[in-house]
Amino acid sequence: MEVSGAAMTNVVSQAIGGCIGLWILFTGRTRLRLSLKDFSFDKNMIWRIIKIGIPASITGMERSLATFVLMMLIVPFGTAAVAAHSLAGRIDGLVHTPASGLGSAAGILAAQNLGANQPERAEKTAWIAAAIFTGIMAICSIIIWFCAEYAALIFNRESELVTITAAFLRIDIVSYMVFGIVVVLMTCLHGVGDTIIPMLTTLTTLWLIQIPMAWLLPKITNLGVYGVRWGIIVAIVMRAIIYTIYFRHGRWKYKKI
Repeated sequence: MEVSGAAMTNVVSQAIGGCIGLWILFTGRTRLRLSLKDFSFDKNMIWRIIKIGIPASITGMERSLATFVLMMLIVPFGTAAVAAHSLAGRIDGLVHTPASGLGSAAGILAAQNLGANQPERAEKTAWIAAAIFTGIMAICSIIIWFCAEYAALIFNRESELVTITAAFLRIDIVSYMVFGIVVVLMTCLHGVGDTIIPMLTTLTTLWLIQIPMAWLLPKITNLGVYGVRWGIIVAIVMRAIIYTIYFRHGRWKYKKI
């Protein structure tokens, strides 16, 4: 099945994972046990879910569309640049995995603390999670700075691809140091139901900073394809600054859902 087989593998694995998750929930193997007994539609609850969920969905769509546009900007630089961009993205995803876990934990704890009328503890939870991830990223950044070529060589030994990928990864170190703030604070805001600010922040930084800079820097500087990467980094840093200011302002602590 060649490439189609890889796609089918993803579909099958997702389906199996979904079935296992439903089995665990319906059989009561966690603190939460689902049941369809006395099931009925609750219009008020449905509206609350939609009101919180739609901005978060738009945020995801904004990222997906921006990723598509970035690929269009990189394609003119050749096959090696496209492959390096994809490969660096995969490595970044692996490095960023702890942020997603810590962000989910911080978001749940922040929501619980707000429910318990402990807003200061909710904020403290977020900053602790962000600090832990930043510490992890500091270690990863040192490793990547000295071993970027070796990370690329795991996947491909073509010299041009290895060189571009290693350069991308070293540029990404700047974003690693603020990525914990972005993911953890965004997840906390989602957890407490304040999904409008992440949506607006993503919209602003992607379409007013990232895409314009990724298009402009290669044209007005000698950075070439690396200018596209720097456009991504600047947008992430700006996102971290916006989230930090908003989170410290504390308006999210009074969100009612």
